[in-house]
Amino acid sequence: MKYLYLTAFCAAACAAGLAVRASAADWKFSTSVNYDTGEYGTSERTDSVYIPLTLKRYYSSGDVSVTVPYLRQSSTGKILRVGGNPVRIRGNAATLPAGSSESGLGDIVTCGRYTVLEEGPRSFDLSLAGKLKLPTASAHKGLGTGEFDEGAGLEFAKKAAPGWTLLADGYYTIIGEPSGVSFRNQLSYDIGFYRPLEGNIGLTVLYETSSPIVSGNPRPRDLSGTLDYKSPDGNNYFCGLLLGLSDGSPDIGLSAGLSRRF
Repeated sequence: MKYLYLTAFCAAACAAGLAVRASAADWKFSTSVNYDTGEYGTSERTDSVYIPLTLKRYYSSGDVSVTVPYLRQSSTGKILRVGGNPVRIRGNAATLPAGSSESGLGDIVTCGRYTVLEEGPRSFDLSLAGKLKLPTASAHKGLGTGEFDEGAGLEFAKKAAPGWTLLADGYYTIIGEPSGVSFRNQLSYDIGFYRPLEGNIGLTVLYETSSPIVSGNPRPRDLSGTLDYKSPDGNNYFCGLLLGLSDGSPDIGLSAGLSRRF
């Protein structure tokens, strides 16, 4: 609980700092449909549909956002949604019958980001980020743990050559533990690039991995690619493909969505 108070205090301080320094506010609404499927080291397949609604406010020194998701997930009785991802559980928390499907409100996530360095195209950008997951998803349905998660990390971007931007993020997340299971805190990172293509189309490619939340589970590893299109009507459309590289990740994931600033 002390970590929750610390995270809430840091988030409030960051938001206050952003508000003081903001020269102009800018808002963005985004939503997407995300489907993934995998066995996660079990003998049965788990399918998930995740539909987040996100409202973000930009400031001169960063941004804050709130995400409210809808989640539908089939269950093998061994898979629980932990840290936003399906995880194989070894313990008493997995109680749903194999083949069942559950749906409902997912875990609400609040995020804040503060720009530490922003030094132009030939240097690099560095941001300090924090997030707090609220336990709004049903643990009984296997849609969440019923516990808070708190995380902090660094986000890095550098224009390395004309048309190429290198990306790297690292996060440490304190995972809340429900009764009957033992979770490890998670260290995760991703590395990749962004490249503009023809017209208003851009491509982002990321390799992502993290430490296993449950002892004995394989390390999640995956490779993802996202195409985005900035439409003349002011909307930004995007679609993505994810390929799992280990039993700790989905075998495949598909996504499509849109965003708009106002």
